[in-house]
Amino acid sequence: MNFKKVYAALCFTLLVTCSDDSNKTVNSINTEVQPYYGSYLYKDEDCSGYDIQYLTIDVNGISFFDYLGDFCDDTVECYLMESFDITESSLDTVFNFSGENVNVSNGSVHIVSDSLIVVSYDQDNERVEHSWEKVEDEIYSFTPLCDQEYENIKDIVDIAAYAVSDEGDLLWETYFHEGIWDIGTSITQLFDGGYMIYGLFDAINWGGCCYNQKAGVRDIIKLNSQGQEQWRRRLNFDDNSSLSWPPSTYIGKPLIQTSQGNLAVIAPGLDNIINVVMMDTSGNLIWTKNIPGVRSWNGYNDLLETENGDIVLIAQTTSSAIFVLLDYYSGNIIQQKEYEGLRYAKSIVNVGDEFTILGSFDPDSLYDRSAYLLKISSEGDEIWRKTWEYDSMRVRNPLDLVYTSDNGYLFFCNTDPPPYATLIKTDSEGNEQWRKRYDDYTSGKGWLHTTEDGGYFMSSVYAVTKLDANGNVEWKAASSFSFEKSFNNGEVAVGNRSMIKIDGGAVFIGYGAED
Repeated sequence: MNFKKVYAALCFTLLVTCSDDSNKTVNSINTEVQPYYGSYLYKDEDCSGYDIQYLTIDVNGISFFDYLGDFCDDTVECYLMESFDITESSLDTVFNFSGENVNVSNGSVHIVSDSLIVVSYDQDNERVEHSWEKVEDEIYSFTPLCDQEYENIKDIVDIAAYAVSDEGDLLWETYFHEGIWDIGTSITQLFDGGYMIYGLFDAINWGGCCYNQKAGVRDIIKLNSQGQEQWRRRLNFDDNSSLSWPPSTYIGKPLIQTSQGNLAVIAPGLDNIINVVMMDTSGNLIWTKNIPGVRSWNGYNDLLETENGDIVLIAQTTSSAIFVLLDYYSGNIIQQKEYEGLRYAKSIVNVGDEFTILGSFDPDSLYDRSAYLLKISSEGDEIWRKTWEYDSMRVRNPLDLVYTSDNGYLFFCNTDPPPYATLIKTDSEGNEQWRKRYDDYTSGKGWLHTTEDGGYFMSSVYAVTKLDANGNVEWKAASSFSFEKSFNNGEVAVGNRSMIKIDGGAVFIGYGAED
């Protein structure tokens, strides 16, 4: 809970249960509140348990103490304190608060029992609720107290973007803060030389990363060519979700700029059914298309523009991989094809007016979603497929695909034994020519593109690696199980979530913390 907004409230009342007469008002406030005197600890669910906040109730009223030296605030070693008088009590066990100049309304503290208090309020068109557990009947004292106010300091990770040259120089890095978990999942270079970031401020942390409980909400950030923020905007669109209760969904990717200058991106609903969103470069929505039965799963989906200017989506149904061709101007489905025996579609590349798809499937759990390549026509008709179903090294978890200068393919995947990162080179029909393995555990995410010298940029959550044309390592910036990456002239601590090619280098987007 952001008590820096709540603390500005001007008027408070406390309603406490005291008898069975629900219509009776009790005037002896101190007598009725006494059973709830004590110290309470905030049950933190937003900062991974790091946020240290206390609440006390005593004869003087209610006080909040937020320790700003914890990992969530990480600002200064003192307690920010705000105190309020108890001005009224009744039998409804509710402490109501409201005030001007705050982004909070319909606020209340519900006294569930003498050991549990629930604080709830409306903020940004949603109901927020947090619990406080009683830890002591006595009143704790908190020192030192802060001698000034601090704004918007609750923070675990920020949206992070940085650029690196082909030679390994850090060109720029920037961080964007608004909530506790701020995540960037995609970035694209714009025709004006700047960049657009797609992601979510104040995302949901589950299993270490990066989900959303507000399916029709995303954020974009416009940068100039040096990575400096020009503006940010919240997107609100009709997500067409069939669920009304809030599970978590993926934030979505990739964001692409089309030849006509607009932006397209995949944004799953709460039911993980895919929406494709088209907008202009100011973030004004042009159309949103819900694709019934087509699902996002763990980043297995991709988007590109065809030579004719329409939009291609690849993803999966409950039983097979799917290709969907959308009209550029309306989002209406032009063509749709499924591929029996194949499942999770991860990456697609143009091959003239045809396409090649990288994905994985589930023929046998023993082989753990083995990789496949699928060549299709411009209408989605299958031309050939190549699978690595029975490979002794378990070629699985396909990550990214590039079309090479010799009309073949190079794809990034995992193989056994660890560390898992592997590149596999094929000819134009998907026949393997060579494979190479690298010291990178990938964390299940990876990206690949060609460089101007004929080599490759390969990156994962943990690592950035420059390769020559034969796949040999020229330089590497990585830590095995942390986000630190050391370049020639600087270091970043960023978990990568995507990479794009730029002239002479690459730009990365993800989440991290500025030193």
